Amino acid sequence: MSLLEKIRADALAARKAKAPEAGGLVTLIGEIDTKTKSFNPARKMTDEEVVGVVKKFLKNIGETLSHAEGRADGKILAEKAALEQYLPAQMSDEELRAFAEAKAAEGMNMGQIMGALKAERGGQYDGKKASGIVKAALAG
Repeated sequence: MSLLEKIRADALAARKAKAPEAGGLVTLIGEIDTKTKSFNPARKMTDEEVVGVVKKFLKNIGETLSHAEGRADGKILAEKAALEQYLPAQMSDEELRAFAEAKAAEGMNMGQIMGALKAERGGQYDGKKASGIVKAALAG
């Protein structure tokens, strides 16, 4: 089951249960469908692209919460929790360090390591943190 299929199933279940996150999931599906229609040639969105849309939604919710100054309602928090479950597990600092050190031992430079990281573990790391860890691995 693709990530989008899981989101669709969860949205249907949330609507049937009249859960507070249902509206956010339906809006997310609408955004994904809109982006999918713009692809030329036509194709389905990859799971990585869907994760990108989910991250954008989470960023917007984060901005809303920062402006709410502690007055966040339950619906926004429910949507945030629902969306976070679709993100891939993030690599730990130790996993990033081990990956970077292994690639550095193979003779890769900064750009090559970051490219390999994106290809092999895309969406599973914070880019800024990974960059710092890779730099440290290359220096050490």
